[in-house]
Amino acid sequence: MSAATTEPPASPASVGPLSVVEIYRRSVKADDLRFNRYIARPKAALLVYLLRPTPITPNQVTLLSLLTALIGLATLLLCPGLVGLIAAALVLHLAFVLDCVDGQLARIKGLSSPVGAYLDFLVDELKAVLLIACCAGRLALDGRAPLLALHTSPAEFWLGLGLLGVCTASAGISTTTFMRRPEYFEAVHGRRGERVAGYTKFQEDAAPVPTSLVGKLVRLPIRLLEAVGKLTLHYPAWFFVPALLGRLEWFLLPYLAAHTLYLGRSWLVVIWKLGR
Repeated sequence: MSAATTEPPASPASVGPLSVVEIYRRSVKADDLRFNRYIARPKAALLVYLLRPTPITPNQVTLLSLLTALIGLATLLLCPGLVGLIAAALVLHLAFVLDCVDGQLARIKGLSSPVGAYLDFLVDELKAVLLIACCAGRLALDGRAPLLALHTSPAEFWLGLGLLGVCTASAGISTTTFMRRPEYFEAVHGRRGERVAGYTKFQEDAAPVPTSLVGKLVRLPIRLLEAVGKLTLHYPAWFFVPALLGRLEWFLLPYLAAHTLYLGRSWLVVIWKLGR
């Protein structure tokens, strides 16, 4: 996914020839979703194996991922019928596989860099915003009736919802960028953060505060909701299901709900940390 990691970058000379299996093992993360672990990363490992001896750089793969996603979104918007939805889902899946390639290729080639990680983050967020706009546009073109009877035409409903969704997702991205700033970390934690190599978060040397049983029970529903929201926002893992069923609204509505909840949660944290 990201072209950066907490691991030190490996140089091509020190690594030696790697098999597809070894590349796959190195790419798997402890907190990976099952979709990533068993579906996306095996394909990405094969592509990394093929690309490693070539002059293609990780940043070029990131940009290729964006181009592929744009083709998939154009297919979603312009190709009618179930065939168009399925074709768009396949192209978007390929874009995500390429997104899994760039970081591992960077580590294997010894080309990991902070700017590569930021480029990867930028491309991922551009995809999310454009996906909302294109899904809303597709539903408006199809004239799909909304779930609730409103005093608007279907096209007006979906375009209005898409505009609201683009604003919400963009606000969430801006808030995330703000919360990853070193100035925010220092203001909240009262000390300088140690930047993790090539990524936009900071290590904390303080041990986690033990939580009582009551605290764990109180936080359990919140953690479950966050887990569902994380899975929902990870659209490559399930976008193909509504596409295969021909019900794109079953994707857009929960996807927008997850973005809205994320934005609300993020701003509650900012207000709590900085508004006191």
